[in-house]
Amino acid sequence: MAAEGTIAIIGLGLMGGSLAMALKAAGYGGTIRGSSRQPAVREAAVRLRAVDEVFSRAEDAAREAEMVVLCVPVLSIPELLRRVAPVLRSGARVTDVGSTKGWVVRESCTALADHPAVFVGSHPIAGSEQDGFRAARADLYQGAITVVTPAGAPADAVQDVQRLWELVGSEVILMDPDEHDRRLARTSHLPHMTAALLASCIARGEPGPSELAKFCGPGFRDATRLAEGSPDVWHDIAKTNRDALLEELRALADRLEHLRSLFQAGRWEEVRRFLSEARESRRNLIRSMGDSNAHSSEIP
Repeated sequence: MAAEGTIAIIGLGLMGGSLAMALKAAGYGGTIRGSSRQPAVREAAVRLRAVDEVFSRAEDAAREAEMVVLCVPVLSIPELLRRVAPVLRSGARVTDVGSTKGWVVRESCTALADHPAVFVGSHPIAGSEQDGFRAARADLYQGAITVVTPAGAPADAVQDVQRLWELVGSEVILMDPDEHDRRLARTSHLPHMTAALLASCIARGEPGPSELAKFCGPGFRDATRLAEGSPDVWHDIAKTNRDALLEELRALADRLEHLRSLFQAGRWEEVRRFLSEARESRRNLIRSMGDSNAHSSEIP
């Protein structure tokens, strides 16, 4: 990545807006372009000096840029890439922030098959249950893990994408796209679906929300927070990582059925042991996380 080249960020929501802010905070010396279809977002991005130039059309932002970062929902990435491909400079590096990588990498490489630009997939494991430019912040990627998926891309292109994420404070891990999807299905996508299931189950039927809310304490907020994530974003994640997520949902269903059977049989000492083991499992994971994921919510 050129120290003073042009970086085009397509989509100025939480992830794209935060990337622009983080690059500015890091003192990036090149030009930062942004693209958003929303006039209010474009105005705010310029007013807050998150970008140097802003456009309503992705093609205008991406034109002749050295680095293009696609910060849009997963299913939109290949289609958007086909739109901007004609204006990409030869050798341009193109990456993304999508939470699934196997499908995205395959489709994006196909979209650029006849173009000399290079696609290298990325997934910064950072975010929030909030979305939009209003939620963007300069420290979103600081200390977060970002997975970069080489998948046969030239080494210099992979290094350029790696440097981008390191510049904004991420620790980069190189990984096969499909292995990424298997791991994230367990650690990110399953927790979101579980939170959505909990919110739906707790709010079902009678009594209505106004009465039920009186009995919802901090546990409800903590356990269902992820359900606030964008339905459009999570629809795309589920669709493009179906097989891995199905496997994790089966594992969850097996454990749920086991717990139900313990209750049914009144095997309370085994219930106690289950709860103790679950607590220790969580503690072990939290200890292993340390501070590296302080800003991370596994949201794209």
